[in-house]
Amino acid sequence: MVLFLYGEDSYRSRAKLKQIEEKFKKTDKSRVNFIRIDGERNPWKNIEKEILSPPFLHDKKLVVVENFLKKRGQKFDEAVAFLKGEKNSDGTVVVFWEDSKPDERTAIFKFLNKPKQADRFDFLDAAKLRKWIAEAVAERNLKIDAQAAEVILGLVGSDLWQISGELDKLSAYAGGRKEKNNLITAEDVALFVRGKFDENIFSLTDALGTKNKKTVFKILNEQIESGLEEGYIFAMLVRQFRILLQIKELVTRDFPFLSVGDPGIKQKIALELGLHPYVVQKTLYQIKNFSLPELKNIYRKMLALDMKMKRGNFNPRAFLELFIAEVCSV
Repeated sequence: MVLFLYGEDSYRSRAKLKQIEEKFKKTDKSRVNFIRIDGERNPWKNIEKEILSPPFLHDKKLVVVENFLKKRGQKFDEAVAFLKGEKNSDGTVVVFWEDSKPDERTAIFKFLNKPKQADRFDFLDAAKLRKWIAEAVAERNLKIDAQAAEVILGLVGSDLWQISGELDKLSAYAGGRKEKNNLITAEDVALFVRGKFDENIFSLTDALGTKNKKTVFKILNEQIESGLEEGYIFAMLVRQFRILLQIKELVTRDFPFLSVGDPGIKQKIALELGLHPYVVQKTLYQIKNFSLPELKNIYRKMLALDMKMKRGNFNPRAFLELFIAEVCSV
């Protein structure tokens, strides 16, 4: 029997794999018939050997092959021929697990990706993420208010690995506060969670919008001193200005008479651009600081700086300061 688990959401695919492993371990407490193989580093002959060897003093065997489809320059013909021949020992279950979405053009992917054999794990959409967070918090015997969940999603996005880790921290903190009935609040999230899209990036963009160099450099220094790399900060600024430009263009074109405080505009823009409503909400209040030509000019300059940074041997800090000078002079 062969199973195939893959997809961008490696947290859920790993959880599914763990379920399979735990179920098998209940039948074979010795665990001698549970084999895990690094498929990316081991040649197929080693994997084939483990699959062919019969279970030891047991009628079942579980072989987990991790990231075999990541092998570069591999044609996989030998593996496909073996698996098609069904030569594996009776009672042996082989699970191919990939921590990402593999190349769908390969022969091995086409063979493994069959109904009832393959399970694909895509990132959850916003509604399912909210439900997942609520259930994960309930499992920790806590509660979370709606605003706190929205802030987590705005900061972290769909990365369940990070969300789970952040919930562990928040649970340890909130669980000891009897006065708040074990409730995780938005204030708790702001205090503990440093997401992929950090709140300070919004503050930095605000300061750039008002051309307040003193505040810009204050926030920048605080970010760097806290351990963030200059290249990361610049990449996040590029992302935020791209979002600013997208939202400004959309509002100018489709919603010229709507107030940015209109409760319906946030959902419309989020749906149109595929952004999280929290990010849209924060960005909507920034577009007033920039005209559309200014944003286009800034974004062009950012892309030019990004290309120079990738092609040359420049100090990232110097690039950030050059970018700040460019924006504040627009």
